[in-house]
Amino acid sequence: MDIKKATLSQMAHSDIRGDDFTAITTIIKPALKVEASCSVILHNPKGLTALDTNARSVSDFDQIGTGTKFYTTCLHSDISKLRNQYRLDIVGESEKYISRHGYSTHFTRYRLADRSAAERALKLINIWRSQRGEEAITEAEAQRLINQYPEKAAAN
Repeated sequence: MDIKKATLSQMAHSDIRGDDFTAITTIIKPALKVEASCSVILHNPKGLTALDTNARSVSDFDQIGTGTKFYTTCLHSDISKLRNQYRLDIVGESEKYISRHGYSTHFTRYRLADRSAAERALKLINIWRSQRGEEAITEAEAQRLINQYPEKAAAN
């Protein structure tokens, strides 16, 4: 039996009168915010700041959960949840920013500390993916993501 996966949006827009009644469709729930935040930090080894997580248009929100984009108004709170509730080793480093008008401010750039933290993030993401009916990240992709990080955290 051929099993197809579909998102809730795809199910809502499908025609139930189709000719192929042999296919069973599994509904895949969208990623929760904690999974999306963990995924985007794993996919960005150089880290991200609040500037990186500001949506610029409504269509930007369609990319949430893909690991490429994540939008939030409280990045510090999302990072705090990953650190405290899920015990991820996330480093925060202050970074100076100068606007196009010459004003300066500081943002915190958050990133996973090392390969061990990346492995933990990957395990958490795969648990969340499994809970919502999504397949785990492939072994090849998992290895690529983990290898982006240094073996050990840099000493301060």
